Amino acid sequence: MEEKYIIEYLNCKKNFQKDSVQFQGPSAYEKALAWGKENLENFNLDMIKIEPHKTLP
Repeated sequence: MEEKYIIEYLNCKKNFQKDSVQFQGPSAYEKALAWGKENLENFNLDMIKIEPHKTLP
């Protein structure tokens, strides 16, 4: 089962509307972590949500 990582944040460029970025693949967590540190001033590890990806039989 491959997991999907999602970062949700308030986007100041969209008048502080809720926005999200999704990451999938073998190094998805590392990509999410790097993106959060680079793009969000107040980034916290708790901002990364995990959503299991289910494959159909």
